[in-house]
Amino acid sequence: MPPGTLVPRDWLLKQLSEGISGVPAAVTPAPPRRVDLTIRDLAKLFGKQPSTVRGWVERGDFPGAYKLHGKEWRVPVSAVDAFQNRQRRAKADPRLSAWRKVRRSDAAKRSETGLEPVTMQSPRGNAEA
Repeated sequence: MPPGTLVPRDWLLKQLSEGISGVPAAVTPAPPRRVDLTIRDLAKLFGKQPSTVRGWVERGDFPGAYKLHGKEWRVPVSAVDAFQNRQRRAKADPRLSAWRKVRRSDAAKRSETGLEPVTMQSPRGNAEA
């Protein structure tokens, strides 16, 4: 073969393994049907609307996401795993839990006293300003 000739990998492996006795022929597994996920796949996975997931992707929550042919978003599985891990860490953050407890206790105090939070905005908007 001349230099620079393109040879299919599977054909080459088959040719090499046939020449050696006692070595089984090389079997190449079929590639996965679809590696990267679509917006619709992610929406089903997370139980959200496709528009919500598209917003996450466009915001950059899935590193490595790309547009196929400049139209449809594709998200690698590794980016989905990273997104889910960040979500789990955020839920486990003790500072956030403490903040939620404070907010709940404030709401409980307001409901006990019957007082509503004080607002500084005029009922007529900015007309008086």
